[in-house]
Amino acid sequence: MFVMRHVLWVALLLCGCGNHRPAQQTTRVAPPVDAPAAPVDAGPLDQDLPRLARRALEMTQNVAAALAAAGDDCAVATQKLGELRDAYADVVAANAKVMHDGRAKEMRAALDPLHAQFDAAAQAIMGSKTLPKCSQDPAFAKAFDALFEAPP
Repeated sequence: MFVMRHVLWVALLLCGCGNHRPAQQTTRVAPPVDAPAAPVDAGPLDQDLPRLARRALEMTQNVAAALAAAGDDCAVATQKLGELRDAYADVVAANAKVMHDGRAKEMRAALDPLHAQFDAAAQAIMGSKTLPKCSQDPAFAKAFDALFEAPP
């Protein structure tokens, strides 16, 4: 159950927890998005909040897609989450820096235009077969938590 509460907390944080329009009722999830490499001349991700918001959306959509693909196979889900953790470590680190710097309001503003897409992905994560099946699996819980923990 801890993992499910953690997902809800992350979804609320990513969606901005604010005065948004009511979410549209949908079960359709965007297909996974390959994370494009940042341009060589791109600045730090924590200084480019629109780019950070897009990468966070990609991560959330890919988590939803990974859980959908894994179904109730906890080992597959755990492996996919580990791969996503590696692919999106920059997003987690940048988000932690933004929060540490007290720029949550600015981050919510950058996330706002993507609210509906985040909401759909969060609903897909919460509604996946994987979460109730695997949330008590220690390896899955560790992999899921590691996906959102800032590096030391």
